[in-house]
Amino acid sequence: MFSWLSRHAGKIDHPMYNMAEAEKLLAELPADDPFKALEEITAWLQSITATPAFGAELRVDLIKLLDETARPIQAELLKQYLAEPHLQDFQGMHLWKNLHAHAGDLARAYGECLAGCKREELLPYQLHELLPLLTVRLMRALAERTKLELMRYLDVGNDTWERLFKCYTDAEAGQYAHTNLFAYPGYAVHTNVQHELLRTLVLYESSPGNLAPDQIEVAFRITARMASFFDISTAPDVTSEYWIDLANPGPPGPVDDTIAPTPAMRFFTPLRALPRISEIIHQHARGGLDEERRFGSEFTPQGKLTVLKHLLVYWNKYHPRRAVERMGIRASIDVAHGFRAIIGLVPRVDLDQAGGMSREEAAAVTSRADFGIVKEEEAPYVPETWTVVDASASGVGGLIPKGTGAWVKIGCLLGIRAHNAQAWWVGVIRRLHAEDQHAVRVGIEILGKKSLAVWLRVLGKGVERIENWQTSSGSFKYDYYPAILLPDPQNSYIHATMLLETGTYSEGKLLEIMLGEKSRTVELTSLEAEGEDYELVKFNWAAPPVEKPA
Repeated sequence: MFSWLSRHAGKIDHPMYNMAEAEKLLAELPADDPFKALEEITAWLQSITATPAFGAELRVDLIKLLDETARPIQAELLKQYLAEPHLQDFQGMHLWKNLHAHAGDLARAYGECLAGCKREELLPYQLHELLPLLTVRLMRALAERTKLELMRYLDVGNDTWERLFKCYTDAEAGQYAHTNLFAYPGYAVHTNVQHELLRTLVLYESSPGNLAPDQIEVAFRITARMASFFDISTAPDVTSEYWIDLANPGPPGPVDDTIAPTPAMRFFTPLRALPRISEIIHQHARGGLDEERRFGSEFTPQGKLTVLKHLLVYWNKYHPRRAVERMGIRASIDVAHGFRAIIGLVPRVDLDQAGGMSREEAAAVTSRADFGIVKEEEAPYVPETWTVVDASASGVGGLIPKGTGAWVKIGCLLGIRAHNAQAWWVGVIRRLHAEDQHAVRVGIEILGKKSLAVWLRVLGKGVERIENWQTSSGSFKYDYYPAILLPDPQNSYIHATMLLETGTYSEGKLLEIMLGEKSRTVELTSLEAEGEDYELVKFNWAAPPVEKPA
């Protein structure tokens, strides 16, 4: 790579004293144990960073080799973590700590590489080649560590902002902030120092506290692909949304009329990316997102669409902010989770009450639907007890005590009730924040305070006539689904929504809500949200049948 290795011709007192030895040692990494393999690579990063005898060229080549060797291993461990990313899960925490430590030590290693290149006073053409690449990789490692912290809903420390801002300040001074390059071999998209800064800033401001860890990973990839559409400037204009101060590192702040610009301040916005996000969403409506591979083939088209819609909202300059203040309170609540548990807790209309069936017929239908509703008094689990610390008309904030909530993640469906009360409300976890080692802060959106569990009978889809689905052989020719009706904010069912079990929704599907003499037909119109075991859908009520005069 360079001609100046002769300065360090003497053998270095380190197992990886040259590239050949390094490659030999890395070939011995345990192929069947990615966790241990990443631990070993991280140990090598620490060792090489702490050994002053390495010259700049050899240190750079070794750190790059370790980084590139670790990438597929890191990806495998991240995949394992995202499969079970619960905050209170020991195995998940074990994986997370390994990944987080590697990202931090990789950033430190690249920082030492940059410092070594400057100490050894490399020739201008050597610096021109090295500084942009090393800076991009350092910032990429810091972005990875930031993403992992956001996945556990932790505060991003000022040391991260300080190092990111220093990288960008040095790049501006050295006039390589816009030098395009490929961050890694095989990458198809160019990046540069400015793009790396913006992807981290925009991800941080994309309301990641409202996303599950796997959704944060999708958002991380989308911001990387959209970074060329993000703008940064030295002075605010009408499009500016956020500001940073390179001289006073810290998280971004919103631009408002009180901001007094200084030479060290920078103003940024993702607004120019919104038309591109909208275009990709429209591709999904035309079925094009099935072929979309840029954001990861391991995520479903619907999963990517959910994140794209989230970003479309929160990258807008007028994105949602809490409109209703919450009142501070202190109370205990009982918490149950999961669609099948909650449907047994809220008031319900059973088939033998509403469907004109005997108990035996109703039991046969529920068995055929593979859905047994367990009544509260028969439930095989005991609800957890959490603490409420504030509340509003549409939500509550609480603390999840240590030792509970091992299943918790953004989007989990909850049943909650005041301690020793009777009525269960239906809610969903919208925000999480790790307060300390003993508790996790949780924000719960209330979906319904007077919810009703019902059975749905499938009648058809689209314009198919209901009569074509009816037969003379009785109800067993129909498919039945359980559902939870959620009243509107006025506690009316006129504009109600509905919770269905995952996989039930299909646009245009016709269903009969089994309410006895008050049974009504509805048409499913849109999928509003989904979680691991539920779909939140909108529907239209069909006009009630007109009674013919006798």
